[in-house]
Amino acid sequence: MSENPDRSSAAPVREPILNLPSVIVWLIAALALIQAGRSVLSAYDDFLLMSWFAFVPARLSLWLAPERAQEMMGALTQQMAGQDLADRLQLVRLLLADGGPRLWTLVSYGLLHGSWLHLITNVVWLAAFGSPVARRLGAGRFLNLMALSTIGGALLHWWSRELDVLPLVGASAAVSGATAAAIRFVFAPGLRFGGLADDAVVRAIPAEPFGALWRNPRSLLFIVIWFATNLLFGAGLVPILGEDVSIAWEAHIGGFMVGLLLFPLLDRGALRS
Repeated sequence: MSENPDRSSAAPVREPILNLPSVIVWLIAALALIQAGRSVLSAYDDFLLMSWFAFVPARLSLWLAPERAQEMMGALTQQMAGQDLADRLQLVRLLLADGGPRLWTLVSYGLLHGSWLHLITNVVWLAAFGSPVARRLGAGRFLNLMALSTIGGALLHWWSRELDVLPLVGASAAVSGATAAAIRFVFAPGLRFGGLADDAVVRAIPAEPFGALWRNPRSLLFIVIWFATNLLFGAGLVPILGEDVSIAWEAHIGGFMVGLLLFPLLDRGALRS
């Protein structure tokens, strides 16, 4: 005789350890695969790849104003005083010569990273702050926000370092944009952070109007800490463990401002009146 098992005795459904939206998982996987692929390239081939897909401010400046080439060469000489002329000329040839503006690099630089530590840092931040934004916006609008934040980061970096030949890489501007977008709703009064793993809860949270952010103590404190941290690291006042690179804090701020200001144009969730 068969038995009908008691439903109450059934094994509980196990929740995944990392409950991340699929778009976040696929994005992290893509970034990791790109970094792994670069690790098998020779130094020259990797630099050649960087020349095609990293963002170089001077390249855009020379496209807009070719007469500034001599000024750029003077700046390059100062930046690379410790290298011989042949190295400098090779760098100029690879980064600036026959590629034109390579406008796609305004986005593609966000797919490259300077090191595994650089990538892991961005991935952790993306998982934490990008996940609730992805749940709220959906995959398509979330990727649009990331792309726009990446472009905004590149443009502010270019505006502040227009003759710099050092390549800009990293998803930090996009992650900063997602972080700023999250600020518009994750600090709503009475919200428990555990609820941010539920799509329906995230979409029902009223988004804060821009002016209301400055009256929300938690939002305001987070924004102040975020800017202070980026400025401290960017100025080199706080060293980065295991990294001998400069921090493109201007790109972080550019991405952050895009995410903060453009989020309402992409949002389909509730709005606080």
